[in-house]
Amino acid sequence: MGKIYKVVVRGFRGKTFNIDLCNTEEQMQRFTVGQLKEKIVEKFPDIAGNEILRLIFLGKQLEGDSSLLSEYGVQDMSVIQLVLRVPGGEGPPSPNPHTDDGLGDKEGETRRSKECLNIPMSKTQNNFSVGPK
Repeated sequence: MGKIYKVVVRGFRGKTFNIDLCNTEEQMQRFTVGQLKEKIVEKFPDIAGNEILRLIFLGKQLEGDSSLLSEYGVQDMSVIQLVLRVPGGEGPPSPNPHTDDGLGDKEGETRRSKECLNIPMSKTQNNFSVGPK
């Protein structure tokens, strides 16, 4: 029986799993990121599909399902980090970068709070001091 080429996938909660890839060095050189994702989905049926998988090797995300693992330097028994893509994020940026985003300045004041309190924008400084006189 020939050698079985594997990678180690470090996944959820730090658990590691061996994923069998192929039987020859030639096959290993042609193995793609997409094929690895398929193998991971087979091993973890709870994962809803390979489009939510992010694979990290030596600090780089393995991108493009048709990319070869060998292009990233992945070899037999390489350790690959598994991360799930989380849906969400903020929408497109505001067309006016000077709009009030509701975040306070370093004194904790926002433009909106000043407008609600009818405080003139020029009077934003505190007129008190802390410490001995």
